[in-house]
Parts: sequence; structure tokens; C-alpha cells
Amino acid sequence: MAGGKRGVVTLCDANYYPGLLLLHASVQSNSPCEVVCYDAGLTAAQRAEAASLPRLQVLDLPADPLIERFVAVTGDSAPLAKTGKRIWPLWICPLLIRAAPLRDVFWLDCDIAVLRGLDELFVMLEDGPVFTPENKAPALSHNDPRLYELLPIRRRFERTVPVVNGGVSGWRHGRDDAVLEAYALPVVAAAHDRAVREAIAWHDQGALIWAIQSQGLEHRVLDSPLWNFCADHAALDAQTLAWDAGLVDRLRAALPQVRLLHWNGCPLPWLTALAAIP
Repeated sequence: MAGGKRGVVTLCDANYYPGLLLLHASVQSNSPCEVVCYDAGLTAAQRAEAASLPRLQVLDLPADPLIERFVAVTGDSAPLAKTGKRIWPLWICPLLIRAAPLRDVFWLDCDIAVLRGLDELFVMLEDGPVFTPENKAPALSHNDPRLYELLPIRRRFERTVPVVNGGVSGWRHGRDDAVLEAYALPVVAAAHDRAVREAIAWHDQGALIWAIQSQGLEHRVLDSPLWNFCADHAALDAQTLAWDAGLVDRLRAALPQVRLLHWNGCPLPWLTALAAIP
């Protein structure tokens, strides 16, 4: 059941643990609030360290049979380019948002750094759910037309609109439950039907696009990419990206207009090298 607090929800495994530390530090130094992290495979040492940090709560995955279903059915999927990255966690974002013990929730992928503006996002959430545009590869973000034959939408809409990135989205439990269930609907269908899985673009991201279209919420997608800015478009040198206590401050100085910086799979040496440390 959702509580009365606001906060950030994410998912992390051992490979992305440095990203979780950066996300948490960037949140607490911008607009301190709860960070709830679901454990998708942290080491015992990582989980203990994370649990010792202020305003960081590490939770087991919810006891949802759909999660086990995705573990089973994605084993025969084509491997991802990034070594060690699994497919099933990419599907379960709406299930985790639904289970989150917070009233006002911003889902942030754990490879995001909050540079500024988190309070502004929560203000935007007062009027309705908040979604952010795709900034890395918008031309590749559309669902396959077959999805709308398998899961028809009973309103007029444009299939190629909106172009959304699922790494940042905002929700209020209670008010936005119908939208969240619409987000989960294609995910539920995908868990049981390979044709649906293959028609959805980029796992849960395509499911979110379907939900926005089905609910007529295209107007809730923010116009600016600065709220979910892909690091591919940021000119950041090795000195700026050095893994130390000054990283967040240097990112803020280097990118004065960016609100949330999203690595989007960019190859960062510290993200993989530090995760390998036992």
C-alpha cells in the first residue's frame, strides 16, 4: 500500500551498483527524499552498504508471479550487447512502481544522475502523471503496428506519438492507478504471448507508450529533453567523469541546463570496473 511520502524508485543489480550510488548521492544533494531500490541481484556487501546510507531503502522484489514468468520466458531471447545484462528486469518497471511504498513516485533508472530540478518535477506531478521524451534514439522508439492489432486502443491516436523514454516517469498512487494499470497491461500480455513481446518497442518503454496512447495522455509528456538527457549528447571529458566525491558537482558545472542526466547504456569505465570489485 502506498504511503504518504514522496520519493524515487529504482531497480539495481551488482553490475549497476555504482550507478545507484551516484543516483542516491545526486538526489540527496539536490532535493533530499526517499530512494527505494528493488534488489535485482546486488551482492551481500553491496546491499549492506546501500542499506547503511541515509534515505536509501533496499527492498526485495515484490512477490509477483509475473516477474518469475519473465525470468522464464526471456531466456530464449537474443542476448543484449552489454555483457551480463539480463532481459527480464527491463520488463518489470510498472510492477515495481505499483508496489512502491510511497504516494508520489518518480521512477528513475539507476543510471541517472539528478543534476537539478527534482522539486520542479514533483510540482508538475500535482497536475497529473509526468512522462519524459526519448533523447537517445527517438526514431527507433515506436511500437510495431502489430501491437495495436494484438492490443487495440479504443480511441483515435497517432501511432508514432509520443516518443517517450521510460527511464523517468512520475506517478501518484490512488489518482494515477488506472494509468499505471494501463502501463502494466501490455507487460502482462507480453509475459504470456511472444507475439506481444516482440511487437513492443524496448520492453517496458513501449508498454508505457501504449498506456499513454490508450489513456489520451500525450499532453503529459514534457517538451524538453533536459529532464531525461542522454549522456551521448553531453561533451564530458575523462576528468569530469572521474569517480570521486566531486563527480556530481562537476557534472552540474559542466551541464548547467540539464536537469537529469541519463547514461542510456553509455560505456562508462567506472560503471563496470567498480561493479566488479567484490
